[in-house]
Amino acid sequence: MTTATTTRSAGLRQIIPVLVGLISLAVGLYISLPLLSGNEWNPSALIKFPEARPEQLGYGQRMLGDVVPAGGDGHDGKYFFMQAMDPFYQQPDDHAYQLDRPSYRAQRMVYPTIAGGFGLLPPLATAWSLWGVNMLALGIGGWLTARLALEMGLSAWFGLAFVFNPGILVSSIIDTADVFAMVFFIASVLMLMRRRYTAGAVFLSLAALSRETMIVAAVGAIIYIWKTERKVPPVLGLPFVTSAIWWVYLRFQIGYLDSGVQDVAAIGLPFKGFYDAVVRWLTRPDSVVDMMFGLILLVVSLLIVKHAWRMPSLIGYMTAGFALIALAMVVDVWKFYFDATRALAPVITVYVLMVPAAARQARAEAGPGQPAVIAGNRV
Repeated sequence: MTTATTTRSAGLRQIIPVLVGLISLAVGLYISLPLLSGNEWNPSALIKFPEARPEQLGYGQRMLGDVVPAGGDGHDGKYFFMQAMDPFYQQPDDHAYQLDRPSYRAQRMVYPTIAGGFGLLPPLATAWSLWGVNMLALGIGGWLTARLALEMGLSAWFGLAFVFNPGILVSSIIDTADVFAMVFFIASVLMLMRRRYTAGAVFLSLAALSRETMIVAAVGAIIYIWKTERKVPPVLGLPFVTSAIWWVYLRFQIGYLDSGVQDVAAIGLPFKGFYDAVVRWLTRPDSVVDMMFGLILLVVSLLIVKHAWRMPSLIGYMTAGFALIALAMVVDVWKFYFDATRALAPVITVYVLMVPAAARQARAEAGPGQPAVIAGNRV
């Protein structure tokens, strides 16, 4: 290989991830801008204050004036708007009292804190920022996933698995924290692969403070590093410390607003939630899409566990915990695809990366002219 060819190849390795990031941003804009323009450029169309909940709709109208009402119960964007208006809960009786499960919702603090400018932005700017920072996060997530794909020996174009993840696309148009959580998750995997443990721990902390279930990625990372190196850098305890400190802080600030234990409201007995969801899907003809995504998510989650067990990898261990979450999710999370895909967002993107990376590794280990084997199967 000539020097010119090597230079060109190195240049492409830098350029393609940037292109993937720009395409990811473009996809987000392509989907969200028509929703905004179709509602006279009113950002509340993505926040989704529900017409069926007069108190929440009234809150939105007090904050923003003209609000686009959403059908049904709206969606979680309304809660992130409330959090963004007072991210440190200094005035809970003005904002946090509207949260359905205050301390549970408030665990997801990074996205609303950044979108609300640490509570300094006025309401209308906050509403726009909830959308805007998610668009930027789509671009950053695509770029990071492309870098991760290169690290795994794949083409950088596999980074598009970030933006074409259904859960990520849904999150980007309903103003929720899942895009942020996924960006920090991907960043943590990339840093830990490079043995930059402090940076990895910081990103894992941010992921867990964006969506609390991301803490399972930290558990998986610790188990994998212990199995491969027989020691764990103490800094990997950071995600647990930061989450615990924020949890305690919330109990002091808004614990009085809670009714009962809220932290485990979304989990139940293994498979019961999925079984109840199947019963619901089979009795509702309009649930075909929900059932399709539910079955795919469950199968892919179990396949990731299989890959992690038979062909151990850092990314496999960090994602396998989401399969346990899938087994324990209650019917309210499973029944609609736009909730289930967000709850299990890591499994889709990671599976798209893991399968070809495992095949490539198996071929490399088999040597030229030999059939590659993955988990006992030839490839």
